[in-house]
Amino acid sequence: MMEGISRERRSLLAGGALLPLLAGCTTAAVGAHQRSRPSDDVALLQNALGLERQVIAAYAAVLNGALLVGGELELAKQFAADHKKHEEAIVASLTRRQAPPAPDEEHPLAIAELASRTDALRFLLGFEEGLALAHLGAVPAFDDKDLAKGSAGIMGVEAMHWSQLRRTLGESPVPAAILG
Repeated sequence: MMEGISRERRSLLAGGALLPLLAGCTTAAVGAHQRSRPSDDVALLQNALGLERQVIAAYAAVLNGALLVGGELELAKQFAADHKKHEEAIVASLTRRQAPPAPDEEHPLAIAELASRTDALRFLLGFEEGLALAHLGAVPAFDDKDLAKGSAGIMGVEAMHWSQLRRTLGESPVPAAILG
């Protein structure tokens, strides 16, 4: 059992459903969206940073669980490294805006219920899907076009991670013609 995390929350985390929900706070009003303020951009960046840190924790938990071997292990290590680079890019964007990044509070995930490689891959798949969709929602909400472009670039990588994990699980790597 994941220590300190209820079954309902684990279900949300494992399914990636929590990620777009957390990121959507500012993007929910995009339809009625007036031009955002720079502080909105900072809030979006802070949300993205928190989400990347959750995914980094998920990869650390899976990698520490020793459920993946060979090519799957190498893939997970590569994707974890990508997420660290995303975190660094977001922190740099916050720093350029003289906005201190939220402190990195470590919340390691226990994955005792992940008993197989399939469990581990599905766990990561949910995070990648959620993060891709969170970035998709954030892109139009950014006022700064460079931030929108950066978020779109990260979204593309998340979508590729998601696709590769689906392929690794024997599923269609592209489940739909349109993301979202």
